[in-house]
Amino acid sequence: MIALAACGGDPAAIDASVGDSIHLDGPVDASIPTRLVAYISGGPDIAWYDVDRGTGALTPISSITAFRTGASFLAVRGTALYAVASGNRVGAYTLNVGTGALTFINDVGAAGTGPTHVSIDATGTFVFVANYGNGTISVFPVQSNGGLGAATQTLSPGANAHMIAPDATNRSVFVPCLGDDLVAQYRFEPTTGVLTPNTVPSLATATGAGPRHIAFAPDGMHAYLINELDSTMTALTLDAATGRLTAVQTVSTRAAGAIGTNTCAEVVVHPSGRFLYGSNRGDNNIVVYAIDPSSGMLSLAGHTGTQGMTPRNFAVDPDGAFLYAANQNSNTVVPFRIDPVTGTLTPTAAPITATSPQFVGIFALPL
Repeated sequence: MIALAACGGDPAAIDASVGDSIHLDGPVDASIPTRLVAYISGGPDIAWYDVDRGTGALTPISSITAFRTGASFLAVRGTALYAVASGNRVGAYTLNVGTGALTFINDVGAAGTGPTHVSIDATGTFVFVANYGNGTISVFPVQSNGGLGAATQTLSPGANAHMIAPDATNRSVFVPCLGDDLVAQYRFEPTTGVLTPNTVPSLATATGAGPRHIAFAPDGMHAYLINELDSTMTALTLDAATGRLTAVQTVSTRAAGAIGTNTCAEVVVHPSGRFLYGSNRGDNNIVVYAIDPSSGMLSLAGHTGTQGMTPRNFAVDPDGAFLYAANQNSNTVVPFRIDPVTGTLTPTAAPITATSPQFVGIFALPL
């Protein structure tokens, strides 16, 4: 679920020493001592917390006033953090890996309206932004200090582009477009930072599905698409060589007998690749699926209430031990312990209070 961000200083050097060894968006290398830090945003501040690996508890460390009101989705890697915010801006921060503290570098125009998602290519030299308002995506070069230059490319994949996500090969980029019921497919050239529409430019979803976010399995051969408007989850196969997705299964995210209005938001694959999680806003729960290791198909494992309202975002820590649900409309982030056998969730440490949390991310920083 959590996008990778570029590093300050020389991106290649920092990636080699920090990002590649720690795998901020996947399982942590146990041979490298790390601490877990949570970043939470959505209100006036970006705050960071110490994560207790034994209990899942979050302890406040500090915060910084966001560069723009309503900074929402964040992307972190190595010594940099990027954020999209109201005012159609994307901002860059230096991250102190010893303390988790942030220092603002700069912000630039998002080259579109309503930026809703930010991610980074694996080389750490380009940042991607999806603009929900006018349905554009943009590519930004990372400067030597970790800051951002103006967009070098802007494309229009479809209405309400909600996310922009490179796959593990760094050669393919996918953009769920909620308003056009499609996932746009691009090929990416990391040496130049140029996106080119795939020869098969998109994957269509069911009419009215409203594709929102996509998550990739660790095997590199499967992905999962959560559809906001019809409350479904679609299992996909991914051809890494061609950068094309194929839908193989679509299932409901809602519990049997659920009634009332519901929309989906976030999707996360467990670091082990064995479980899949999605959030329901309205039902206010997390759906849990078991993933078949060979086919990638989904089997329902259960639902767990998030103890709050409107779980817009959630995160699984890199160890795969805890899930953190951000309840946007009840101002809490709630930790849950993950059963390593079934993937199901049990409330654990005390919730924390956060103003309108729209993003929570758990990252491994070197000790």
